[in-house]
Order: sequence, then C-alpha cells, then structure tokens
Amino acid sequence: MKSRRIVRWVVSALGVVVAVLLIRQFGGSETVEHDGLTFAAPELAEALELGAESNDLRVLAKFANTDGAPCRAFLAADISGIACKERGGWHMRVTRGGVSLDDPAAVAATEEALRQRAAEIAAQ
Repeated sequence: MKSRRIVRWVVSALGVVVAVLLIRQFGGSETVEHDGLTFAAPELAEALELGAESNDLRVLAKFANTDGAPCRAFLAADISGIACKERGGWHMRVTRGGVSLDDPAAVAATEEALRQRAAEIAAQ
C-alpha cells in the first residue's frame, strides 16, 4: 500500500512539473490547475511572493487569512484576483478577468470588489 501512495505522489508531482514546463514553453495562462484547484503560474507566483508592483501588476492589499497564510489582492492586465500562499503555492481564492491599468473606471470597480472580498477572506 505504501508503495502505491508513493507512486501516486510521484505521478502527481510529475504532472505538475510537466504542466509548468508546458506553460513556460508555450506561454499562455497566468494560472495552473492541480488536484482541481487553481494556482498562480510561476511568473505570477513570483510577483505575488515579492509583493512587487510593476507596469502590469498592482498589489491592492497584503493580508493574512484566518489560518495565517499570506494573501494578496491584485490587479493585472491578464488576470486579477486574490491568492493565498497555501497548499504548496499561491492558491487562487478569487479570479477575475484582467483589467487595463490605464482605465480608471475599470480599475476602481475591480479594486472595490476585490478589497471587499479580501476583507471577507481575512475575517472567515
């Protein structure tokens, strides 16, 4: 039984590695799926880890969820949302479409919705 669990774990780990390599090779999504959950892809994960802003990413809030995991609410051109560092990566708790950071009305509407949801996650 123990060897079956090890084999399943190795196969799952290899699946994640292959997915990450394919995304890096062919570009594409800002997220990756693993075990039915959505996580930030490596480039987005690195930006969330650093909490750094750039021309393409604006961090709206840094907070901890009730389990103490660090979370970030963010806006970006390709994807916006809330991610918490849990389950081995930046788990996307909320995802929304991207928003042009040059569009004040779109930024304001998305920012308000994400800040409200961040407050809910922090209080859950």
